[in-house]
Amino acid sequence: MRRNVLCIFFFYFFVITNITFSQNTTPFSSLIPVGELSDNSFANNLAMGGLGISNGSYWHINNQNPAALVNNRFTTFEMGIASDIRQVINQRSKDNIGDGNLNYIGFAIPVFRDGKWTTSFGFNPYSKMSYKLLSEDIVNNIDGSSTSTLVTHEYNGDGGLTEIYFSNGIKISKNLSIGIKSTYIFGNISSNISSILSNESQFFSNYFEKSTFNDYSFTTGLFYSKEIDDEKFLKIGLIYDLKTSLKSSTFSQLERKIPNSLNILVIDTIYNDIIRDYIIPKNYGFGISYEILDKFSLGIDFKYQPWKENAGYESQKNNFKNYFQVSSGIEIIPNAEDVNNYLNRVTYRGGILYKSYPYYINENHTNSIAATLGISLPIGTLSRINLGLEFGKRGNLIKNLAKENYLKFIIGCSINNVWFIKRKFD
Repeated sequence: MRRNVLCIFFFYFFVITNITFSQNTTPFSSLIPVGELSDNSFANNLAMGGLGISNGSYWHINNQNPAALVNNRFTTFEMGIASDIRQVINQRSKDNIGDGNLNYIGFAIPVFRDGKWTTSFGFNPYSKMSYKLLSEDIVNNIDGSSTSTLVTHEYNGDGGLTEIYFSNGIKISKNLSIGIKSTYIFGNISSNISSILSNESQFFSNYFEKSTFNDYSFTTGLFYSKEIDDEKFLKIGLIYDLKTSLKSSTFSQLERKIPNSLNILVIDTIYNDIIRDYIIPKNYGFGISYEILDKFSLGIDFKYQPWKENAGYESQKNNFKNYFQVSSGIEIIPNAEDVNNYLNRVTYRGGILYKSYPYYINENHTNSIAATLGISLPIGTLSRINLGLEFGKRGNLIKNLAKENYLKFIIGCSINNVWFIKRKFD
């Protein structure tokens, strides 16, 4: 019981006390109507560059490839808190912003002791939107006069989608397992476009839009693990996310608002709960890893998503490109059985992550590259405190007119225990 005290304190401090920093904004989240999609990395995955398709573990829930759940021989509870700090740079300004909040909770339960079937459930963020953008125009003859008027346009959006998932991994032979993950996605996205005239301080015009999304999604997976030498394994993983058509209900209206007031005068309703489908394209993933049990692991994963073919609102022509991601990571445990030196039992991780995003900015591709680090601190025999750090950059100041340097940090907790096993001795 004592070995889980730190994990319980961690849960109480960050969840019960509901610590939250100021809101994180990024202009890149405005480029997809549902917000920026999450990669759903747990702390241990994040620390290895997002590696997970081919990297099953006894100690951690695999949320990226459901077929790899057969590695979980313990009943496992995982949760994580994520903090995100960004420096957003454009031609005129440099802003430092950040936030932090609960990121994921997951459970995994082995249905059979021999690892033939493991089930898992929990929740993750699916997407997040948070941005605030400004632009200015000089307008002449706005009232029939020769006076020039400065018009300030403010664009902002917030919200996000959450997924609740239920996964199962089943071993169909000694080395091969299959898996399926069913997900319910839901949430709200809202945005405002305001226009403020420099010579009119009493009110300003605003376009308000709010969309509610929900739908089901399914992921299938394969996981192959072959012992090629004594406690040395070759692991191969495959995933396929089926295409998702998110049902959206959109309401929008034109408004006249008074600065620093909650009073709103509705001028016109544009959409009154119009129903549309927003298509998230299918997703392919492949990975390969090499592992020396409880000593060393090295792997690389690839993900590909054809946004260019069929994505976005069905009634609108999209301007997307195909998404591509490469994750590579390494994991080292100096000596997992060294009872005299705690640091030898710590798991050390590192990785590199590259992403090519599906949207264009200024008619140019948008890419990011990041390095990752992390550790797992043993608590007792089975449980872990997991730390993951990702620092990178996205965009290009010349090609995309904006870039951001970011630092993402996840602190997670893995509580492992043995349930549903009949005692042999009292």
